[in-house]
Amino acid sequence: MAGRGTTTMTTAERTARLWLRAYPRRWRHAYGEDLVGTLLDLAGPDARTVRLSDGVSVARAGWALRFREHPPLGPWLKYRLRERGLPAQYRPWLMDDLLGRFHALRSTGTAVLGAALALLVLAAVFPFAAPLLALDPGTAWTVFGGMLLVTAVVQPRARARHIWQRDVSGWVPPELRRRGERWKAEVELAQYRASLRRDGDGGTDGVATDGGADRG
Repeated sequence: MAGRGTTTMTTAERTARLWLRAYPRRWRHAYGEDLVGTLLDLAGPDARTVRLSDGVSVARAGWALRFREHPPLGPWLKYRLRERGLPAQYRPWLMDDLLGRFHALRSTGTAVLGAALALLVLAAVFPFAAPLLALDPGTAWTVFGGMLLVTAVVQPRARARHIWQRDVSGWVPPELRRRGERWKAEVELAQYRASLRRDGDGGTDGVATDGGADRG
């Protein structure tokens, strides 16, 4: 296993990390290596994969944590469809969502689905308008697919970056910056840590640490 005496990742470690995906991003960042080591120890030194029972237990615990931290339907829809802010207790979930690789596609996909459902409701409530609201399936797939493609290619992180600066922190992590500007995040973080050492203050207000933005 990488980090446990070998230079390549074994099949057992890959399996352990696959089960670990059930946990939220920041939890994996903070505790993932410990849990991977535990799974491998339970499996034994000669095991080619982790035990199924252990993997299922990890998956259940991870998804239970995700469920507990997920915002209720109402605030979640307002956030997803209208970019409304979430209550402070859902800040950890918000940070994970914004840093996720497919945030833009999730947001656009939810909006597209919401628009499709709205059309169906209007057609059901006003049957006389159904012919006007109806779309050819081929045209609908082209329009909606085009929206998702544009979102994925053109500034896929722009929306997440805006929400992060509004609701999380003025300091933007490298994952949400343009490729050519990601080095600035590391420089800013190093400067901030240096200032803390000079001032003798160990706080983290206003700037992210290794795991993301400040939690306050």
